[in-house]
Amino acid sequence: MKHSQHKRWTIMAAIAGSALALTACGDGGGNDDDPEPSDDLGVLTVSAASADGYNGIYGNGNIGLTDVERNDPVISDKPEVCAFNFDRADKVGDGTKTAEGDLRYRPDTSTIYEAYVTIADKKFSSDDWDSTTKVDRDGNRVVFDGSQLKATDDSGISLTLHGAIPLPGNRPEGC
Repeated sequence: MKHSQHKRWTIMAAIAGSALALTACGDGGGNDDDPEPSDDLGVLTVSAASADGYNGIYGNGNIGLTDVERNDPVISDKPEVCAFNFDRADKVGDGTKTAEGDLRYRPDTSTIYEAYVTIADKKFSSDDWDSTTKVDRDGNRVVFDGSQLKATDDSGISLTLHGAIPLPGNRPEGC
């Protein structure tokens, strides 16, 4: 092999290795697929919002769901998670507002590891999912029971979340 050919192969191998490492580095995150209508009911109630326009009932009898993916970040300090997304939870009486989310939970556990719920284009999360959220595999749902969420930006908006989002039925083992 000529020196220039060897050099090209070395560079191509380095680029491919870097791309693979970057892919594996992911954030241990959710499912990148777009949610599809599910024929399942999902309902969330937002209360005690510190800003106008968020309180109310959000839901849909045909909530959008992705499949659950089991994500094991190879090069990351984040743990393995089961992850799925939902959307189409429309605010009752206000068709311009909707809720959607990215839910991540540890395999073989009943607690959320990390989640993001976007309501009316504002992303919310919590530092304490353990006491107020349950992954109910037998009931095929994730239950929010007074989850205190804060906006992930610097707006300072907070709210309380109650309700349930269906767990997609086709899940990997442990999810």
